[in-house]
Amino acid sequence: PRLLDVGGFCNGILAGLVAVTACCSTVKAWEAMLIGFFAGLFYQGASMLLPRLQIDDVVDAFGVHGANGAWAVLAAGLFGEPDALHGGNGLFYGGDQFRVQLMGFIIITLWSGGLSFLILLPLRLIGFLRLSNHFQEKGADLMEHSPVKAYNQNVPQDAGDAA
Repeated sequence: PRLLDVGGFCNGILAGLVAVTACCSTVKAWEAMLIGFFAGLFYQGASMLLPRLQIDDVVDAFGVHGANGAWAVLAAGLFGEPDALHGGNGLFYGGDQFRVQLMGFIIITLWSGGLSFLILLPLRLIGFLRLSNHFQEKGADLMEHSPVKAYNQNVPQDAGDAA
């Protein structure tokens, strides 16, 4: 039998929530469901792409918040209905909000990407972004973050294969 990825399932739900947050007051229920549906696809795509690019994101933070934060910004410019509570101005309703949202996305990406590069590149060059080999071999959770009792060392290695 195939094993289900509960973490991926929960992250897919979070991705939908992230994506609809930017425009939740200006979209209809069916539009929110459509935005959430695409958010799940964007999450899965980003989650599958990062390992291929050899980028380590063990909690899929980029897939949930990065990819779907971008989708949220753009969806706000596509779906906002003018007659809604806060008055949207979406492209699908003849409005011009999409170009504003697109420019916002570009500026946010350049600003956060540029600052991250300026801060993280020097830290990488001097070796401050990587744990020592000892920590990596033992695992940072076991060495520093969690109490040892969180890890049951007596579970057989093939316990997950049974069923």
